[in-house]
Amino acid sequence: MSDKILSLTEAIAGLKEPEELFRHKSYILDELKKIKSEHDHLIFRAERSVKEKGIFSSLLIRTSADLKNVSDNLKIRAEELSTLLTTIPAYVYFKDTRLNYMIVNQAFSELAGIPSVQITGKKTQEIFPAYDNHEYPANEAYVLKTGLALYDIEEEINHNARKRWLNSNIAPIRNAENQIIGLIGISWDITERKLHEEELQKSKELAEAGTHTKNEFIASISHEFRTPMNGILGLSEILKNSPLTSEQAEMLKGIISSAENLLVLLNDVLDFSAIEAGKMELDFQPFMLDRVIEDILLVIKMKAEEKSIGVEVITANSVSNMLIGDSQRLRQILINLTNNAVKFTERGTIRLTVSRVEQTDTRTILKFEVTDTGIGIPPEALDSLFKVFSRVKQDRSKLIAGTGLGLSICKKLTDLMGGSIGVESTPGQGSRFWFTLPFTLSNLQKKQAWKHDAEESTGFGKKTVLVAEDNAINQQIISFQLKKMGFDVDMADNGQVAFEKYHSRQYDLILLDIQMPVMDGYQVAKAIREEEKGTSRHSTIVALTANAMKGDRELYLSAGMDEYVSKPFTFEILQKAISNVIGQPLEQPV
Repeated sequence: MSDKILSLTEAIAGLKEPEELFRHKSYILDELKKIKSEHDHLIFRAERSVKEKGIFSSLLIRTSADLKNVSDNLKIRAEELSTLLTTIPAYVYFKDTRLNYMIVNQAFSELAGIPSVQITGKKTQEIFPAYDNHEYPANEAYVLKTGLALYDIEEEINHNARKRWLNSNIAPIRNAENQIIGLIGISWDITERKLHEEELQKSKELAEAGTHTKNEFIASISHEFRTPMNGILGLSEILKNSPLTSEQAEMLKGIISSAENLLVLLNDVLDFSAIEAGKMELDFQPFMLDRVIEDILLVIKMKAEEKSIGVEVITANSVSNMLIGDSQRLRQILINLTNNAVKFTERGTIRLTVSRVEQTDTRTILKFEVTDTGIGIPPEALDSLFKVFSRVKQDRSKLIAGTGLGLSICKKLTDLMGGSIGVESTPGQGSRFWFTLPFTLSNLQKKQAWKHDAEESTGFGKKTVLVAEDNAINQQIISFQLKKMGFDVDMADNGQVAFEKYHSRQYDLILLDIQMPVMDGYQVAKAIREEEKGTSRHSTIVALTANAMKGDRELYLSAGMDEYVSKPFTFEILQKAISNVIGQPLEQPV
């Protein structure tokens, strides 16, 4: 623009006459306009340049501040990460794609016993020479190859003569382009937990061994008790049917009562042991309620008559008779409660009441109540009455006889069957024990009634029976009972003799004691069934044993036996078991 001004100035200076100036007026004005336009443009550009410089300076200042903030934040994050890696109670490491260590934390360095700078760039085997687990490196290679993390990898390592258990997680590290550039591993020392688990396992094994020893002891005691108990009750039953003086009859009653009390105690101990071990199993089968009630009456009637106590049974019309449930456990609860009622009542009446609580098309809930007019129970004893080994004091110093197991077993059985149990009592006036149980309704009335009729019959004509029993007293008792039923009895004093007799004659029934010399009943049954394979012959075998622990029945039935009778047994129990396996007997021979 300066060149244009200079050129225009020289041109105007060269004009000598006014006419020439006037003649070039238009040109001069155009040039002046151009000069002014360029001047304005230069001023605009200068002003914009100044503005842009200010904006750039502002951006530069802001960017510098942002960079400083980012740098400060990164420094803080780095310090936090460093603090985390230093203080975290775990072993942390970073590896590249060649599985060389890049970074490790302080804990990892202490585990290796080497400064972290000496670990960088090395492989696992170089840091831990004794490490011989090939699974972990394979897991690291898997993470690098698949990009998938692995968790809860447990391994035992041996370093510096010390064994450790580690629980590790491995995850891939990716860059901004999502490419795998390495991995991170985090391991926790779980040695103490493993040692604790080992101690728990040893304690569990010791406890199981103790439980097994206890069960074996209980089974042994049970067997040793039941064998002579069968002799006492069996011989007492024979004596009861013999001519006796009044004094002898009273003594015999005492013997029978004492033996029955011992048997109740033994059964309570076995049941309590099974319940506490969680091995009590229920057997839900169709049954007739009125038959159960009849059985209860048979048990308590004689005892009640001896004390001149009345016995009443009231069953509501709305109560269904055909039910599905565990009738044996129902009997056990009722017998326990009614026996207690007779035991603690000197005058008055024992009443058993059965009523319906509710019912649907398929299920019913029944309430059983046993009411007595006995000594009653103090209010302070009611809360603990169903606890184990709880016994009531008759006065301030004298405990009522008993083990304190019966009612606690009743409570556990009702709970196990989905019911409830309770008591109301007034000292000096009596007690009312009640319990509720759910049952499934059954329509098998005709079939059950026929079965009961068969069970009630006695007399088996002259059917033949082989009995294997090594105890001389039990031989005498069983022989007497079977002959009374009408059987022709053949006796063997051990399993080997019984097996030989089996080959010489075909018997209608075989009764086998389990624990016998030479060859036990279990082995005899297995041998008989093995010989009968592929033939039409099937000998009816019943186990007679003092073994009454859980699983015994299943064991004998799996050996091919058809029925199982636990010692001690009465004439009626034996007859009932035989009826179940060989059909309806004939009438009792005279």
